[in-house]
Amino acid sequence: MKQLLLLLSVTLLFVACGSDGPTPTPTPPTPPTPARRTVVVYMAAENNLSSDSRDNLNSMITGRRQVGDDENLVVFVDRADPQEKPFIARITKDATNPVDTLYKYSEDFYASDPDMFLDVLRRAVQLCPATEDYALVLWGHANGWAIEKNAFDAPAPSTARHRAYGIDSGSNLATMTGKWMNIPTLRKALEQMLPLKWKFIFCDCCNMQCAEVAYELRDVCDYLIASPAEITGSGAPYRTMLKDLFIHDDADMYTAICTDYHAQRTYYLNRGEEHLPISAVLTAKMSDLAQATHIVLPAIAAYLQTPDALDGLIYYYAYNKNLNEEKVMYDMNDVVRTALGGESSAYQQWKAVFDEAVLSPKKSSLWHGITILFNDFPVTDDWNERQGVLSMFFPMAKYALTPSHKYNDDIKQMAWYDVVGWADVGR
Repeated sequence: MKQLLLLLSVTLLFVACGSDGPTPTPTPPTPPTPARRTVVVYMAAENNLSSDSRDNLNSMITGRRQVGDDENLVVFVDRADPQEKPFIARITKDATNPVDTLYKYSEDFYASDPDMFLDVLRRAVQLCPATEDYALVLWGHANGWAIEKNAFDAPAPSTARHRAYGIDSGSNLATMTGKWMNIPTLRKALEQMLPLKWKFIFCDCCNMQCAEVAYELRDVCDYLIASPAEITGSGAPYRTMLKDLFIHDDADMYTAICTDYHAQRTYYLNRGEEHLPISAVLTAKMSDLAQATHIVLPAIAAYLQTPDALDGLIYYYAYNKNLNEEKVMYDMNDVVRTALGGESSAYQQWKAVFDEAVLSPKKSSLWHGITILFNDFPVTDDWNERQGVLSMFFPMAKYALTPSHKYNDDIKQMAWYDVVGWADVGR
């Protein structure tokens, strides 16, 4: 036994001293495999939606369980909480750590600052890369193309509400006083990320499905998925529709998002069935739609000069619903159809182009609408032919009377104004 122990000792000594080279460096752990798609949710919630953001995060956590492990759901969160700095996190299936914080900012900042907006998106895609594509969810307050004077590109005082995108109080208070980011500014920020082009931008905010926004964002995303109407503060039903954000067949993806989003009931008016209208726009077709609209614009301009033009037509927003001159963002198809005549060849040719651009339109005659008077456009037998689920602004003399905003002037900041030729018809 002593000889055996001695032999083992000598053998171990020989093995330990037999190599003159350095101790091998441990192999670093293999980084996680990139997901197929990374969806980034930009939650601009340092305003009166702060509490809703918590509910939506919980809804996303539940919905995430229906999504495969080979996908990334990343959220940026900026809430009205003085004890919490803005952060970027990954939503996981881990019940013990469903919100996995990836990066914490050391200071608070305006989520509506385009430079910080860009910084957040760049960090998110760097922290959670994807092998196939990326998608973006804009969460928060918005009002389509409307220009806000109290924004980073136009910091004049304003008392207006629900303008542009992503108001941030800048004071960690749940208020509606703060700075916004106008759509042309948002577009310029997203252009700095090219050649990264978002598979889709889903707007979980009000009034974003309009021709002006879709045209502005045509080069930075493949699809714009949004509602032309006001939406509820509770936002999208992520428990049931989050899985749709990760469908990789385009048609199946936008159809599922629109279907599941439309299925929720809002009950704001507590009458009938209220469903939010929503559609997907194929942005590659927006130039064609602009050209088709340019062709028929003289006829539209002539219609707008007739007495009571636009009366009884579908609209989606009014700054003051009791003032006719404050009713803006009319349904594009309803106006063009009325102006040209639904049976005319001019309308039929225009409508064919419209239908190639506006996909999976989910229609509704009653939805959550604080600023809408629904009896302004009573439901008619031809409702389905009227509603196109894409809004557009039509400059008219009545908007010169608006006390809150100069819509006829503000629209000139949108690229859509020039491309369809409003100036050519004296508007």
